[in-house]
Amino acid sequence: MRHLKLFEYFSSDEINTIEELESKLKEYNIPYENWGKGYAKTVNHLLDELKNDECAIIDEQGYIIRYIEFVGVRVFYRDKSGVKYYLKEDRQVFKDGRERRRTMQSSVAEKMKFGEDADLSAVRGIKEELGIDIDPNQLIKRRDLFYDGGSQSYPGLKSKYKGHVFNCTLIDSQYKPEGYVEVQKDKSTYFIWEKM
Repeated sequence: MRHLKLFEYFSSDEINTIEELESKLKEYNIPYENWGKGYAKTVNHLLDELKNDECAIIDEQGYIIRYIEFVGVRVFYRDKSGVKYYLKEDRQVFKDGRERRRTMQSSVAEKMKFGEDADLSAVRGIKEELGIDIDPNQLIKRRDLFYDGGSQSYPGLKSKYKGHVFNCTLIDSQYKPEGYVEVQKDKSTYFIWEKM
């Protein structure tokens, strides 16, 4: 089995179209044919990530590795009687009718742009996914984490992750008891509150 060597054969700057990306994936035996089915995203999603500087493809000992840096924010709310709630992702519904349920460690997870500050990524992620503005002072950094593995989004493509984990407690004006919906061009993501 051949593996893509980034520096010898490939630069992500050379990939501008879906056909160019599919050609490279096919040439190096990445099984992209089943992407876009079940929980998997499409090749076009990967192309968008590359173009938007949300991921990089690097060579590590002869293997293609997708490198992602992200923020994860655990969102909480405490009502006037002291009851504490945790916000969680309930489901994603794709425009083609597929539905995906994930067990997430965070309420909001956002891919960072390369060179972006983790705190600013967390503020941006909450704005994009929940539609609310938070003060950076509402964020409490918990830890950083690193892990390797496959990708549910791109089966067969190895990935390495670096995460920055925060807690955030919403104030009354930011709280919606019915939850939140993020609408994107290809899917909608639904967030609901769970009593702790």
